[in-house]
Order: sequence, then C-alpha cells, then structure tokens
Amino acid sequence: MIAMAEEEENGVSIELEFPKSRVKKIMTLDKDVKRVSSEALFLVSRSTELFLQFLAEKSAKVAIEKKRKTVNLEHVRMAVKRHQPTRDFLLDDLPPPSEPAKPDGPAKPVVRPKLDAAPSGTRRIDQFFRKPEPQNPSQAQSPENPAQAQSSEIPAQAQAPEIPSQTESPEVPFETQ
Repeated sequence: MIAMAEEEENGVSIELEFPKSRVKKIMTLDKDVKRVSSEALFLVSRSTELFLQFLAEKSAKVAIEKKRKTVNLEHVRMAVKRHQPTRDFLLDDLPPPSEPAKPDGPAKPVVRPKLDAAPSGTRRIDQFFRKPEPQNPSQAQSPENPAQAQSSEIPAQAQAPEIPSQTESPEVPFETQ
C-alpha cells in the first residue's frame, strides 16, 4: 500500500535491486518471524539498498583520499569508523584486519642480502649441469683421443664397447653379378 501511494504521488515507480524472495528468506531465518507482509518486505529491501549505497559512497571517498582506484576492506573499515551510528552496530561484525595496518604509499622493494659463498657441502643448481672440472693437474691436459680419457677414469671391466658412429660405414665388399 505504501509503495502504491508513493508511486501515485511521485509518478515514479521504485524498483527494488534485491530479489524479493531472497530478502524474504533472510527475514524468515529469524525464529520469531513467521510471516512477512509485502510492505515490510519492501521497506527492508529499500532500507538495505540505501544503506549499502551510503556505505559504498563513504568507502569510495576513503579510497579516493588514499589515492586508490579499488575499494578494499580497510577502506570500508575506515568509512564505518568515521560514521558514529554505523560504527556502533557494524564495526564489531567486520572481519579483523589480516595484517597490521601499513601506510598506503608505494611499495618499497625488498632488499635481500647476497650470499657470497654457499655453505660447505652444498653447490648451486647450475653446477649440476656443468661438465666436471679435472681435479688433479695430470687430468687437466686433454688427451687427443676421448677413448683414452675414459680408459684412465673407468676400469676396463666397466667400460662399454665402442659403437661406430653413423658417419662411418662398415667395410662390406659389394658382390657383383
């Protein structure tokens, strides 16, 4: 009835943003509420819309003051703290801050100390992929034949047989007919 009277006086119909069925379900979650009239449903929905609009505007002002483009939880928290009636009922229901408050200035790069040497018994990952360096001066001279280098490092029993490369062709005489 109230909604109809407003529509007739102003000539403008007010459409609700929230679905009536969901608002009604939320209202009936209270054990004391058995039934909800259409006027009460309209008033609760409209009040919720106006409150959220107010809170969004105040939070946006805080974000602009902090020179931010995105409104986050801290901006909402500051907007609630600045408005006494809202602070009285809403501040306790906001989630606690996840971190201690930091100034909203530009982020400073983290300076990490450079390690000069690795602890004994450890090595860097790139050393794993390098060819092993010779340990004594006699091995420092590279032999002319790589097979000789293998024979000095690996016992004869453990060496694999040499496989001819693909460029070498086996010497097979051709038979002519």
